Amino acid sequence: MKKVLTLSLCVVVYYLLSSFPNSDAQVLSTPGVISTADELQRLNQLTQINDSETHRLLSHFYNSEYADVNRPYTPYAVVNIAARESTAMEKQFKDDAHAARAMAILWHITYDDKYMLKAIEIIRGWSAKFEGFNVTKGHKRQAYLEAAWVTPVWISAADAVAMGGQNNAWTNTDKEMFKHFILKLQDYFEKAYRDNNWGASATLAQIATAVYLNDSKLYQQQLEKFNYYLKTLTNSDGSMNADYLSDPWHPQYTLIAMIQVAEIAFNQGDDLYGTTFGKETLPRLALVLEHMASLFLGERPNPDGLKKGNYKGAHNNKQGYQIAYNHYFNKRQMKREQLPLFAKLVDKWAVNETSPLFMKWDRITHDQTVTSAHEDKP
Repeated sequence: MKKVLTLSLCVVVYYLLSSFPNSDAQVLSTPGVISTADELQRLNQLTQINDSETHRLLSHFYNSEYADVNRPYTPYAVVNIAARESTAMEKQFKDDAHAARAMAILWHITYDDKYMLKAIEIIRGWSAKFEGFNVTKGHKRQAYLEAAWVTPVWISAADAVAMGGQNNAWTNTDKEMFKHFILKLQDYFEKAYRDNNWGASATLAQIATAVYLNDSKLYQQQLEKFNYYLKTLTNSDGSMNADYLSDPWHPQYTLIAMIQVAEIAFNQGDDLYGTTFGKETLPRLALVLEHMASLFLGERPNPDGLKKGNYKGAHNNKQGYQIAYNHYFNKRQMKREQLPLFAKLVDKWAVNETSPLFMKWDRITHDQTVTSAHEDKP
């Protein structure tokens, strides 16, 4: 009887203690999914910069289909997807996510409330209707990857909305519906962990979710996942494993996801960008960027055994590199001669439209103009 009472008392104490907040838990800062509050606020300064490249980028952004406030959007309860191809529903789902984020970014640039209201309308529509995926071709796990790709886009859109104008239009009901929308997606992408680009993409989706939902335990797990994948999928000479010899785009999915994970973590005060292994004198991610830049610029030939495609120029419809450039050369103030080819790559990079698989427009959100680095330019 005494043992039963002791056990019962322990259970009660456990539940009482677990009901109190953990004082050691990290409080995560939002907005923080790819852009901080300061970075979003500085977007309005872009319109004041007398720089031809900035004007070109803004003009292209304004003329994008995603930036059209009258662009129709179509929420579905069930999104049909297929492996190795894009269905009409899948395209709509991804494009609507990018459109919502574009609208939110446009509000921060222009302070025109029509954009904020449109962003909220799109997010609200999908949050209220979406139930899940149906894989029409290929293995059902394709849904895990699709969810991993699209979730950070939706979260970064909501992140920017919560920070912006017309706050009374982004209601508590909207926030709760959006939370359940993300949790439905999480049921899929939490199963995407594999030792290739899938795992990196899953880590990106999970860390974005952790920050948005202020889940410090999930967040810490993703820091560990990042270190695991960085060590497992890359080498100290900058080359990559898993997808490196399959084609020039799948390894970029790994690299882009890692850049965006590192940026989200840096916004929370954790420096994944500086991770090294063994006797490395430069961060592993920087070594990989320099190696890949040598391939993209044609300074290094395609690796022996490449099965498909050509690395030279393969970065020109991808994104994320401006984010890493901004971190290493502006925030971290590394010397350009430490990463000469990567510096050259981004200097010459005039990409406009990029893949819909990851958050777009880092040339606008993370260009050096946004961090006032152009003040030092002649």
